[in-house]
Parts: sequence; structure tokens; C-alpha cells
Amino acid sequence: MSRIELKYVYLNQSLEIVDANREFYVYFNKPGTTIKRLDDFVCPCNQKSLVKYITAKKRRSKYRIFRFKKNLSESKLNIVIPYESRFNNMDTFCLKIIDLDNILEFIRQSNFDDLELSYALSITDDCIFSFQQATNMFKITQFYRNKRTILFAQDIDEWHEDVIREQLVPESQQKKLFDFVEMIKSCPREMNVDFISALRTLNPNVTEALSFSGIRFIDGTEICIVGRIMPATHMSQAKLSKEIIEELQIDPLTKVLNKKTITSYANNLLGESREEDIALCIMDLDHFKPVNDNYGHMAGDKVLEKTGQILQEIVGDQGVVGRYGGDEFLILQRNMKSEIILRGFLHSIMVKIADAFAGKFDNINITCSIGCAVYPHNGQNYDELFQKADFCLYRAKDKGRNRYVFYREDLHADLYKKAIEAKKGVNYEDREVKELKFMSDFLLDLNVAPKRAITQILEHMKETYNLHDIEIYMGPELECVYSLGINKENAPDVSYVKTPGFKFVLDNKYSLRINFLENISPKAQDFKQALEERGIKSTVQCILGTPDNITGLITFNRRRESSQWAEYEVNCVTMFASCFNLLDEKVKKAFTKQ
Repeated sequence: MSRIELKYVYLNQSLEIVDANREFYVYFNKPGTTIKRLDDFVCPCNQKSLVKYITAKKRRSKYRIFRFKKNLSESKLNIVIPYESRFNNMDTFCLKIIDLDNILEFIRQSNFDDLELSYALSITDDCIFSFQQATNMFKITQFYRNKRTILFAQDIDEWHEDVIREQLVPESQQKKLFDFVEMIKSCPREMNVDFISALRTLNPNVTEALSFSGIRFIDGTEICIVGRIMPATHMSQAKLSKEIIEELQIDPLTKVLNKKTITSYANNLLGESREEDIALCIMDLDHFKPVNDNYGHMAGDKVLEKTGQILQEIVGDQGVVGRYGGDEFLILQRNMKSEIILRGFLHSIMVKIADAFAGKFDNINITCSIGCAVYPHNGQNYDELFQKADFCLYRAKDKGRNRYVFYREDLHADLYKKAIEAKKGVNYEDREVKELKFMSDFLLDLNVAPKRAITQILEHMKETYNLHDIEIYMGPELECVYSLGINKENAPDVSYVKTPGFKFVLDNKYSLRINFLENISPKAQDFKQALEERGIKSTVQCILGTPDNITGLITFNRRRESSQWAEYEVNCVTMFASCFNLLDEKVKKAFTKQ
């Protein structure tokens, strides 16, 4: 059984750390002397809001969620519960900090109602209810003065009958009780129900207005409901409890499952031996980037939010939807018993997405491409099905988009085998770890032997990322001073860097990524034409200097075919460019003249 690790830290009135427990320092992997202020362990995006929350004279909520710096490469969400306290005769703020992933693991193992969980979340005078759809089991656990009492633990239909027979719900409220039972058995995404009862007192003569607030919770492949029962006046606190678990499972923008949850669910569901046909679909929005470029990220967020709503409506109770990343969604749909049903399902997604955004944006037609593989016919586990669905997604993209492709052995087996061989069996998650190791070695070598470090990392990237060439341009005229893949003398000029189109696509950032040339905004036709003339199909371009004063350019190009850049590839090339940008000018010149 895992335990909930409670971290305590004491801050003086200037928010400097005066003391902390061992768990605090272990969690942040730092000795006490190196953590002195909030800035040392709180992510920059959350620092102002956390300070405001800690120092508020009246806090609207008992606890809130903030993002902390776990280490140099990882950040984690944590619950923060603040107290005013005294430490060594001084007024201090005491923060109780709990890792959300730690809570999720504990909830899974303790079936939602262990006493330790109530202590950790400061739930000391409430009831927690849980329902497991697979077993029809319903449980209510009461916490009072640090004691736990299980009030009910039985089949929910039997519980319903017992409550009526014992007159724990007045006759006038029995219709609401019936609706509550039917609702919880359907395991909705969230529920809030009020009715008068004696469920906490177990005395028919002592009734109270209670609120039942819960959310759907996926535990492995089992669907459950977990929530709290409390007087209606305490609903604001119940809302926070719901948000704690929801934060772990729901993508906040689209309201579908987040990547971690949908991936875990898919692995569990497709890892079990079962007879039903389950479709695994990867859906990607077509022409989404130009919406962000032309209308701003708020418009893009609205598109993603609407897409999540459409997918949940189509999937219904027969499946689940998750946001896999960016504008890519992962769908698992049961009961795909025939090709006719599968085609109808995929077609309905395609049509409804296209209809929802038709005419919404000038010269931009938002549609979707879908790749699909079906268990058990196309694979026996999540990894195999995902690879085949991903293969089909790119087939749909290559065929012109706004279409679906589902895996068929007779049509795709040979092409799929070639695609797998081309990838050399690389697992992106494993590859990402290896690439970070290469970058770590590069950073260490950069201080000792910069020429060798730069040469080795660029040669590695060209070969491993399947690049056609890497070029570095510097100086007032942006001359090619280094090239890997073509001779410097044959390198075309990059005067497009000075055009309004390039600056528009760059959008005041230090790098830009182009996966498909047709995604380039209509406002950047000069830039698009320059790439087409050079035969570039996809590229990552990183500026040297600043967006207002561009002194150089590093390009990472693919000329063979349009392809999607992996996130780790983009992260690594932009990390290299950032390091190169910060090098002393003498080091840059020494390298480019070798």
C-alpha cells in the first residue's frame, strides 16, 4: 500500500524558507541550504498566484493546485493547504503540500475512502461515497473526529430498497433518491444531486439537506464514481474535491481525458483478453495551425474545445475520448462489430467536424483526418493497434486529408511493414530519453571541446532525425557559414528571413516548425514560395540574435517528403540553437571556419 507523502514548509513574512520537513527536501531532490525562497521550487507561471493565495487575508478556498519544479526537467502539480502559524517565536506561513499523482495512486489502492486520505485533504467531518459499475457496489464512509465508519457497503439496488424500508429518506424525496440511483449507475462524467435524508444520522427523525457531488473515475479498465456527501452549505469545498481528481484525469481545455489517463485506460483495456471488437482511432485536425496564426490562440482553443464536445457526443457511452496532444485526439469505441458500423462511426466524426467549422474562418477549412485499427483483428495490444492507427492517419493525410483510413491487412500489410522498417523499430518514448542523454553529453562537452561537441551533435541529428541537411547562416547578409548535407557554395540565400511573411510565422518567437507546407498561413506566401523553390518539405528554423534583430539562422530540413516532427526532435534542435546562440562570437567563428 502506497502512502500519502505530506511535505511541510515554513515561510517568514518575506516568504523566505525558515524550516521544512525531510519529505519536502527529498521531494525536490535538494539539500536544505539550496532552497531559500518560493522561486527555488515553484514554476514561474505560478509564483505570483501562489504568493497572492498565501498572503490573502481571506481565502475563498481551503486549498488550491499549483505547479512546482520537481527538478530541472520535470514539473508536478501539487495541492497547497496554507496555515498561519508560529515558528521559533515568529509569525510564519505553514504550507502543507501534496503531490496529485501521489493522491491518485493512493485513491486507486484504497478504494477512495481510507482514513489517511481524509487526513491528507483535511476532510475530517464528511462522508465519501463510491460506486463501482462492474460490481454494482455502493459504499458510504463517514469521517468524524478522526474516526472512520462504513455506513453502507452493498449492492446499490439492495441499498436503495433498504433506505426506503428504513425510512431514511422521506416519502416526498423518494423520487429524487430514485433519480440519484439511476444517475450514479450510469456513471456520468460528473454529478451534483441534492435531497433530504437521514443517511448520515441513520435516524429517520433527524434529516438534513445533503449534496452529493461526484465525478467519473477510471481505475484501470473499471469505471467508477467517487464523491462527497455534505450539507448543501459546504458545496464550494465539495467542488474543490471534485477538481482534485478531475485535474488528474481531464484535459482542462477540451474536457476529455488527458493523455496520461487515456493512454493508461487503453493499455489496460486492450491488454485483457476479450471478445468484443474495439476501434482505436487517432483523429487529427486539418489546417488547425493557420487558425492560431491568423486568428490567435484563443480562437484555436475554441476549436479544440468544440472538437472535444463533438467527439464526446458521437462516442457516447460506448467509448472514451482523450486529447493525445495539440490537435490530436485518441478514441476507443466498443461494439464495432462490422465494417459497415465502423465506416458509419468514422464518417459521422468526419462530417460533424467539417460541418461545425464550415465558413467560420476565411480561406481556412477545418476538417479532420482519422486513422483506425480494430482489436482483435489488427492487433492484440495497445502498442500494435496504436502504430497501425498512426500509420493509417498518415495515409489519410497523404491522400489529401478530410478522410478516414482504417487498417486492412490486404491493402496495408506491405506498406506498414516498410514504414516500421524505416523507423528502425524506434520507440519514441525510449528515443526521447536517449536524445536527452545526447543533449546532456553535448552540454557537458560544449565547455571542454566546443568544436567537437557541435560537430558530433549535428551529425547525430542529421542521421537520427532523417534530415536532408543542416545549415547555419550568419552575418549581415546571412551567408551560409556551415552546411551538413550540401556544399556551402550551393546553399541558397535565406533572404526570406527579412520578409514580413517569415516574421509573421515566427510570431516573435526564436524558432518555428513547419510540418506541411500547405499549413503555412496565406499571409506568408513569400516564405512558403522560398521553401518550395528550395525543395524543402518540412523544416525547423531557429534564429540567432533576437526576433527584433536577427543575426543568423539555423535550418534543419527534410526535402524528401512531408513529415510530422516528433516533439523530442523539435526540443533538441531548438535546445542546440539556443546554446549556439549564447556562445561567444569567437567560438562560433572558430567552428564555422573549420
